[in-house]
Amino acid sequence: MQTTQGSELVVAILMDDLSGAKDVSSALRTQDIFAHHYQSLEEFWGASQLGLPDLLIVDVTKMSQGSVQFRNHPKVKDGSLKYAFFSKDTTKILLQSTLGMEPVGYLHQDISLNSQVKSLVSSLRTEKVKNAEMTELRQKVERIQNRSQRLISERSAAEEFIAHYEFIRNLCLEIENEATTNDFSASLVNKLENWDGITGYGLYELNQSGQKLVAPEITRKKFHPFPSLWLGQANTHGIEQFAQDMALQVANDLFDIEPVSIRVHGASHLPEMLLYISFSEERMVNFPWDVLESSLSSSLRKLKLQRDMPQYQSQFMPMWEALDTMDRLQKDTIDADLRIMALSLVPLTDAAKRRTGNKFYWSAFFNDFFLQLSGRLQKSTKLSLMGPWHVVFFIPKENVESESRMLQGFMKQFGFWKFFEDNSQVLTEDMLPSLKLLPPSSSHYFRSFEREFEELRVKEESKRLMNQVRNERKLSV
Repeated sequence: MQTTQGSELVVAILMDDLSGAKDVSSALRTQDIFAHHYQSLEEFWGASQLGLPDLLIVDVTKMSQGSVQFRNHPKVKDGSLKYAFFSKDTTKILLQSTLGMEPVGYLHQDISLNSQVKSLVSSLRTEKVKNAEMTELRQKVERIQNRSQRLISERSAAEEFIAHYEFIRNLCLEIENEATTNDFSASLVNKLENWDGITGYGLYELNQSGQKLVAPEITRKKFHPFPSLWLGQANTHGIEQFAQDMALQVANDLFDIEPVSIRVHGASHLPEMLLYISFSEERMVNFPWDVLESSLSSSLRKLKLQRDMPQYQSQFMPMWEALDTMDRLQKDTIDADLRIMALSLVPLTDAAKRRTGNKFYWSAFFNDFFLQLSGRLQKSTKLSLMGPWHVVFFIPKENVESESRMLQGFMKQFGFWKFFEDNSQVLTEDMLPSLKLLPPSSSHYFRSFEREFEELRVKEESKRLMNQVRNERKLSV
């Protein structure tokens, strides 16, 4: 069992459930992959001595066999084996046995299995191609290093390249670390602002509909704010070439010195972000911009893979359990060290409701919102979703002040506007979520819920009456 070159993948399935294995195999065949099948952990253990697959799909019921445990396989320990976990409704409780491991993805047996497999295979193929490119690049660095030992005239250039390569590696690591609790583009901007070697930068991303190029709404010393560009058609698989040409024209007009163009790719062959950087120092002419482009693309793909993995599942509490917990806190003294805090998204949902001609992308909002929020919450804090209107937090008493400060700051910096199709129409909307402490008990929560909507109805009625009065005055004049 030898791995192949390029984007072709060798996949193996470790599963004794023949029905589940058939479903996974069928999904893989839609991607032109014919998988090896192992029914026991011991069988795979022996076969792995001859070679490793590019991906092993492991049923969570096969995490151990006797004294043999999957997590103790040498290739799992050293990270050379890429694996994903498969579960069904009846076995998903066994996912807890995977805690502490680092899979490339999770698959669940439902009607979306084909889409799950397609996304995982696409990401792995892209990563494999890019890894091959990076391997070639490292070999190029080694050749330059060897040549520099023989030719003094080349030594300076080689050392400069190595220094640039180390700089790029550290830059991307810092972006990845910050992006676990922040947006990728926001983390990138923070690092570019502090890069002494450049004089300016700007960037474009697609909006949620794919019909518009937008730039972050920020003010920084080196940042060039770009105008939004309507594209006339949806770019569903990344930024099309015609849109890249439009963006480049804008960048060339706004920069005093023609900028370097960097295309940051995610899972698609088309870029997801266009970055433009200008510099004035001559030494930056030889900077390996192609390496920076490849490294930023690798960081973005890595973060997207991590986003698809379960994040802090143990912190999420079902809604009905949350209501029971509220009532228990009212009666029991054991849990008296917990405090209840409610984050109201009603202003945002109301703005989305009133902007009927300006689509709001609900799924993209909730995915990004909770991805960033989960990285900031302390692990002792539990949270529960009360529909699209509220997030209720159960916070240890000693952490209430720090969690409250974190949530207030997070609300101010999170880009709610990005999830409207035409964000220029909603920049002035009062749609920031509100945060308040709640007394324990479900009845208190429901009364607060009802009061909030009643206040909203009063506000809407007041606006309607004010508009009516204005119109009557205009008519009388």
